[in-house]
Amino acid sequence: MKAKTRSVLTEMRRVGDDPRLKQALDRARTRPRLPSADEVDRKTALALIESCRQGTAPTEGALTLAVGREDLLSSMRTDLVHVTGQSSRLRVINGEFGMGKTLTLRLLQEFAHGEGCATSFVVLSSRECPMYDLGAVYRHIVRSIRVAECVDRPALEYILENWAVEVRESAVKGTLRPWAMGSLDRDFKTALTQYYEGVHFRHPQKADIALRWFQSHTTASDNSRLRLSSSITGENALKMLGNFTLMLRFMGLKGMCILLDETDAISDLPDDAVRETAYANLLSLARAAATTPYSYFVYATTPGFLNGVPAGYDGALGEVTQLEQLRSRDLIELSEEIRDLHFRAYDWCRDDLNSACLRRFVLEFTSTSVRTPRAFVRTLVAALDACEENEELTLHQIMRRLS
Repeated sequence: MKAKTRSVLTEMRRVGDDPRLKQALDRARTRPRLPSADEVDRKTALALIESCRQGTAPTEGALTLAVGREDLLSSMRTDLVHVTGQSSRLRVINGEFGMGKTLTLRLLQEFAHGEGCATSFVVLSSRECPMYDLGAVYRHIVRSIRVAECVDRPALEYILENWAVEVRESAVKGTLRPWAMGSLDRDFKTALTQYYEGVHFRHPQKADIALRWFQSHTTASDNSRLRLSSSITGENALKMLGNFTLMLRFMGLKGMCILLDETDAISDLPDDAVRETAYANLLSLARAAATTPYSYFVYATTPGFLNGVPAGYDGALGEVTQLEQLRSRDLIELSEEIRDLHFRAYDWCRDDLNSACLRRFVLEFTSTSVRTPRAFVRTLVAALDACEENEELTLHQIMRRLS
């Protein structure tokens, strides 16, 4: 009997030592908890359902729709730990159209705020914000900075004013850390000082010029008035972003997460030299630890990007995450969240729209053809809209009409 017990215990130890089991348990422990529809207020639920209906990514509440992307969030948390050690990192997210790249960036943005980081969500396009022009990318990054306390509007002025308050209070207490100003670029420090004086000593023109300097919108005459030696350009853009992250650290934030959503693929640019510059700029982001510490760059693109990467660049452009089709069990869980959001948004409920019913809906949807998560979400919301309007209709009947 004792020998049998020892044998069972030995077998249990062997199972516990299984590296695959350990890996699965580690993932389960570190997997972030996602908010559920029950925790969302009606206004947010309405906005989320409308985003799903239109096939667009919501600007708030995205984590409620993060089903199936938990492993990516765990990877991001690991990346942020690396970044907060005064480093930087680039992660490339690769996915076909409709696979949820923009939604993924939005949920990463929301997650980063929860992890104590500032963020900036930038849409890259060949006309307004091309990757081959770092000056333009910088301007869009600064214009789009957000923090958890200021997610519904540009946060640059909020950050500058809070930095000034932090400096003043620390100076009064005698706790001002030497690196709060000492490690910043000379022009960056000058612009900060001029902005502080303009706000607190009622010189609005001075504050306005300083604010425009941070946004890379000043002239030589403006710079001269504030005794600034140069403007922010593509040549010093990454260095100036590094100054921003150092300032954010002084305010208690861990760093900045910069999310770049590519609408026009680099590989589709018509000019060879322009394409080469765009890839070189991405490589600069991947190697930005020296000039831009505490910075996490996430670049969302399509498969054509990887096909066009020049020889020697592919291994240096950071980690590549492939967005795969959601599994059936993920679609079922996602459909439950969307159903509950729809109930909350429009204050209705139907008992027949239970988990078993949604499971059949998912099976019917996935059996017709291989479709994208975006197509699934839009179809589901359309079906729920119809169910709300007509109590006699079932999901099965609606699915037959839609397919």
